[in-house]
Amino acid sequence: MLKYVISAVFILVPLVSFAAESSGVEPRMGWRVINFVVFVAILYYFFRKPFSKFFSTRKETIKKELEEAERLQAEAEKLLEETKKKLDKLELEVRNILDTFDSMAKNEREQILREIEIAIKRILKSVEEEKAFMISKAKMMLLNKMSKEAIDNLRKRFENLSIEEHKKINDKFIRSLQQ
Repeated sequence: MLKYVISAVFILVPLVSFAAESSGVEPRMGWRVINFVVFVAILYYFFRKPFSKFFSTRKETIKKELEEAERLQAEAEKLLEETKKKLDKLELEVRNILDTFDSMAKNEREQILREIEIAIKRILKSVEEEKAFMISKAKMMLLNKMSKEAIDNLRKRFENLSIEEHKKINDKFIRSLQQ
């Protein structure tokens, strides 16, 4: 590599000197370029091994970090797959639980409707019985009132009857009992 640097110096120095003279640039410019090239060559000579070592170490570090990153990425993808599977199982469980609750709610609703239906039937039966009782009571009261009025009417009639008429009625009643 040093050969290439030295060759470049011998080719570039005359070119720079020639260009500096013809363009009106300071004539010592060629020596400055030579100084710079020599400086770079010295730096290269002394720092070649440390830079080479630094860059190779850096290369290895980057390579290891990339391998670690790939390993971590593979692990992350594996965890992601496991998480997806768990989420799928969880979603299935949630669906099953919701289905169970839906069926329980339907059963509960049907049970409540049956109980309401039974309660309504009992209430209707009770209302019918109460109605029958009230009608019966009303009939009894009406019959009682009619009986009292009939008795009162008969008393008034019997009070106005003569003794002979009383005897005729008694006789007629006795004959009806004998037959």
